[in-house]
Amino acid sequence: MEPVNNSFNVFEKIEESDRKNWHLIIDAVYRADPSITNISAEVLSKLLGVKNQGGFRYLGKTETPNLVVLFTSGEDVYWKDELDTTTGLLLYYGDNKTPGNDLHKTNLHGNEILRYMFDLACSDDFEKRKNIPPVLVFKKNSSIYDEQHSGRDVKFLGLAVPGLAGKPKKDWLSAVWGCNRNGDRFQNYKSYFTVLDTSSGSALEKGAGINLAWVTDIKNGRAYDSPYAPIVWKQYIDGCKISPLSSRAEKYVKTKEEQLPTDKVQYKMLQTLQKYFYDLDGGYSFEVFARDLTIYMDSAVVDLNTTRPYKDGGFDAEGRYRIFSKVENVVYVDFYLQAKCYNPDSTAVVVKDTSRLISRIKDRQFGVMFTTSYVATQAYQEIIEDGHPIVIINGRNIIEYIYDELEIRSVERLEEWLKLNYSVVSKKKPVQYVQNNSFGYMVADNTPKYGN
Repeated sequence: MEPVNNSFNVFEKIEESDRKNWHLIIDAVYRADPSITNISAEVLSKLLGVKNQGGFRYLGKTETPNLVVLFTSGEDVYWKDELDTTTGLLLYYGDNKTPGNDLHKTNLHGNEILRYMFDLACSDDFEKRKNIPPVLVFKKNSSIYDEQHSGRDVKFLGLAVPGLAGKPKKDWLSAVWGCNRNGDRFQNYKSYFTVLDTSSGSALEKGAGINLAWVTDIKNGRAYDSPYAPIVWKQYIDGCKISPLSSRAEKYVKTKEEQLPTDKVQYKMLQTLQKYFYDLDGGYSFEVFARDLTIYMDSAVVDLNTTRPYKDGGFDAEGRYRIFSKVENVVYVDFYLQAKCYNPDSTAVVVKDTSRLISRIKDRQFGVMFTTSYVATQAYQEIIEDGHPIVIINGRNIIEYIYDELEIRSVERLEEWLKLNYSVVSKKKPVQYVQNNSFGYMVADNTPKYGN
């Protein structure tokens, strides 16, 4: 079956006898029948024979599945599944989100399946590893409903395996705590998978596409012995190194919309944050906040210290970036940070702003532009086209980190947190965050760790 505009129509169930004519292609879209608006239009049940609901779908028994399909809608902002397409790393969360519920007792048995897969993946016994089910990863492609889309189209993200090269096995699967809006707590799984580079093909075919005839063999318990099994997957089962599907990310000029939050709550949080620092002291304390958040966004950032408020030489902080921290003769790269507490509704970072930072950078140095707003097109274009070593941390990056990592997910909690940590600040002592159960999120511990 050949794709049309990088998509396949899956309007009817694909019979097993016809599967050899179908392939799963990386980032191809498998389209549902747009004339059907209910759940019977679901693609994955027709394509693979799995159930038509849930993030965890499988063939075989719950206790010993033959095939696992991970599906992400991308709509759960609290438990955000993420695929890093440059490295092949897939972060996927389990399905227990109910306070008072056992970690493994979920309706769709997702966490039970995760435990089963990762137990096998951590084994060196080949006979056990042969039972690791292939994992096919899909995401919801669009929520559009019109004459051409039913809102149930899916995109194939790749063939994944449990585990991550370079990460200790004990960290591949971990139980983490979460809480709902009422503060009720529950445990859920956080798991790491690797999407494989299947371009070496199988014993029968060359190329990155996965022949659906393999699914039939998987269903019949012949995943490893199938001639359609991807070579790289069999190498993983054999105990060889994991071969991720890594890709080179193209640098491009991001639009205003791409640099600011699209979620209404997150956008309001960004407005609140910018206004707080501007009203506090005209944005000078924002430099301290920028320093603190930069340190926490990347543990390789060290010795980041703010400059004086006036006549700062075109930058607001200077620091060092540590490369290969766990070996001898660590390399440090100097960098400068410029913080711009601009209103995201009205003010962009322009060429004048970026030029001052660029002018400070010498050979083997880089700069960081940290802003509550966005970088205007011309300024962004000059950075990309001229190859300036500038890292851009924009309004969306800031709020997503606060939202996802610090778990501050409302305007009220953000205001509370800012008053706790930045009502009176010292430019010499970065904020150190510790867990505070009374508020349910990270708050300040003023014990200095960096700087003087």
